[in-house]
Amino acid sequence: MLYITESQAKSAITLKSSLSVFRQAYLQCNSKHLSTGPRMVQTLDALGNKGQWLTASYPAEGMFGTKFSAIFPHNVEKGLSVVNSTISLYSGKTGELLATVEANALTAMKTAGSAAIATDLMSRKDSGTLAIIGSGLQAFDQVLAIREVRDIRTVIVYNRSAEGAKTFANRLKDVEGFDAEVKIVESADAAVAGADIVCTCTTSSTPVFRGASLRPGTHINAIGSYAPDMQEIDENTVVRAARIVTEHVDGLWAAAGDILEPFNRGVIDKSKVDGSVGDVLAGTVAGREAADAITLYESVGSAALDLAIAVEVYRLVSRSGKDGATV
Repeated sequence: MLYITESQAKSAITLKSSLSVFRQAYLQCNSKHLSTGPRMVQTLDALGNKGQWLTASYPAEGMFGTKFSAIFPHNVEKGLSVVNSTISLYSGKTGELLATVEANALTAMKTAGSAAIATDLMSRKDSGTLAIIGSGLQAFDQVLAIREVRDIRTVIVYNRSAEGAKTFANRLKDVEGFDAEVKIVESADAAVAGADIVCTCTTSSTPVFRGASLRPGTHINAIGSYAPDMQEIDENTVVRAARIVTEHVDGLWAAAGDILEPFNRGVIDKSKVDGSVGDVLAGTVAGREAADAITLYESVGSAALDLAIAVEVYRLVSRSGKDGATV
């Protein structure tokens, strides 16, 4: 059994090269060669800490796997990671454990890569201003991934902690070749009001900006809400969206508080969600049909994408013959 650490996983694959892995994974999902299983989220205590279990099967690669994430929102106050994840890979022939992969970096890469693909399919081609709400690991990779698909000239940052926003901005400026202007604003509404693309990267249970602040033609990547009781974007945003896609439609209706809240109130029906990113890639669902349309990618996580990137890392590490530890 191979144990792959965070640093080994990060050195095995780049964010740019991962995009082709995720595109292929979406198409494999559409052709039923890659599939997800049940999701389980368990609240662990009164503080709102949660455990999340995801499963997926990849017959085309002869593997299946599980991903476990511990979500502890108050870790931010301790200077610790809010989310800690591992992926376990098993043989589809024998059921044997093949590898355990530390997956914080891969999760951020997966989430950012999927959002970048959705952005490429749904945002205006001339989009040049990106608003980021939140300043954690997910937010950082969102910026880098979206710059792979759009010519981002300005990044607008909002974070509840002004110091956190400054640190985030400085991290971006330290990235080799990063030439976009970075602006820090004092409210989320100010951030989205000037943006072509908006990414919400928080663990908030209540909406972080007002949908009325969005200007026509904006594309939103909502990646923070992963449970029915979380609502990172407001009802107005959902109603205004002309197109809504997600990783897997069934998974959205099981977990996306952003969409479930207005649905449960009767404001929208299930026809409001148009399909998956894979459907847009396959050409069965349109991405953007009008320049002034508001589009929304609602992310709740995909074990299929987690499995696909972990399988690729496992393959690359195994081939290298030097990284990873056999235990």
